[in-house]
Amino acid sequence: MIRGVRTGSVPGFLRRHWLLVLLLVAGLALRVVVQLAYRPALLYIDSFRYLADLGVFYPGGINPIGYGAFLLPLLTIGDLAFVAAVQHLLGLGLGVWIYALLRRHGAPNWLAALAAAPVLLDAYQLQIEHNIMSDLLFQAVLLGAVHLLTRARPGPRTAALAGVLLGCAVLVRLVGVTLVLPAAVFVLLAAGCRPADGWRRRIRSAGALVAGFAVLLGGYAVYNLAWTGVPALSGSTGSVVYGRTAVVADCPALDLTPAEELVCPDEPVAQRELTGIDHYIHFYAVQHRVAEELPEGTDLGSVQGSFARKVLLHQPDDVLAGVLTDFLKGFAPTRTQAPGDVPLHRWQFQTEYPLHAEQWYVAEWAELHDGGTVHADPELAGFLRAYQLGGGYTPGTLLGLAFVPAALAVLGVGRARRSGLRAICLLPAGLAVAVLGTAAAMEFSWRYQLPGLVLLPVAAALGLTALFGPRTGNER
Repeated sequence: MIRGVRTGSVPGFLRRHWLLVLLLVAGLALRVVVQLAYRPALLYIDSFRYLADLGVFYPGGINPIGYGAFLLPLLTIGDLAFVAAVQHLLGLGLGVWIYALLRRHGAPNWLAALAAAPVLLDAYQLQIEHNIMSDLLFQAVLLGAVHLLTRARPGPRTAALAGVLLGCAVLVRLVGVTLVLPAAVFVLLAAGCRPADGWRRRIRSAGALVAGFAVLLGGYAVYNLAWTGVPALSGSTGSVVYGRTAVVADCPALDLTPAEELVCPDEPVAQRELTGIDHYIHFYAVQHRVAEELPEGTDLGSVQGSFARKVLLHQPDDVLAGVLTDFLKGFAPTRTQAPGDVPLHRWQFQTEYPLHAEQWYVAEWAELHDGGTVHADPELAGFLRAYQLGGGYTPGTLLGLAFVPAALAVLGVGRARRSGLRAICLLPAGLAVAVLGTAAAMEFSWRYQLPGLVLLPVAAALGLTALFGPRTGNER
């Protein structure tokens, strides 16, 4: 039995939860079409890195090892098509999980089902589930943290376990490194159980959450130290921050060392903004052979990091303006691409298999893990593309509006004051701000907006339940 969803006779269950069932059927049908349209799965950029690292788990690359640990057992017992099928089932599971979570907190059936609809039906969600990439697992870990922390008022043990789970989110995608902040604030507000506990229990619980998070990531940093000689979470942190700062750097006004001058772009700032952050993260240093020009023994990542620190120190307003602009892009009503953005077509269904320049490389990995070649069915792919481009996605503006009821509930407006949900509304909304804001600090991509499909509908549904649901009177 799913907690929060009453079971019983099948007809009775269908009558009570008919809207969820319809959405699940539609979501399942769409996923079957995706599975048949692109075989064995979609392989894109990061997919190659994950596949190359299987069984090695090298921590010094661009991506941490969490998704590889998820991928290895699946490829041990199946092929790439099997991995895609498991990910699609997990996507359906997220919809059921959201529904059950909201029902447990008193949301009406129809509202809980509507909150599950984005993750069940959004075409960008379907596309990323079929990719051999970490985004779906990251969504699942985020929802798991919300579930764990809101089951009851979190004591130190539950909080410590949640901290470890949030640390696992970082090992899946580094963008989760700031999630501990809103989670700790939530625990401070929600951990009190009895008046006698006061703030002592709250502080112990918040400290336990931070400790669980820090212990896991500290252990991973030591693991990285053993491999690379550097205690870090990734080998790409310097280049990512460098990309954000390189597009706005006023090089003549900065007191740069000769090595730092090599990584400061020559192009005018306006041209750099059109070129995009992604170019400076991945391609600029290679194209200009910066590493070859550096003094012997000088690490490129260290130079990029020191350059980025100087830009952040002297041009914080320019950097912040860029981050804020990219954060707000995710709430546009339609999927659009501004100059310099990561190409939108990467996350859209194509009528042909979307091979990159490394076509031979894609085929090689497909042959290794699937025993066949990649293939796209033009008719099914065309249907998926028409669905996606014809409005089969969640408008960003609608996701942005999700903050409104959540914020009103946190402030205690109307019935929310005695709903028992004020602090709970804060958690998914705070996690969404943290993860989307951290992603925007790196660069904008519609792929990076996908955690919002899980967190923001939950925040909105909880907020609406608090504002308009029955008063429980169980929150002090």
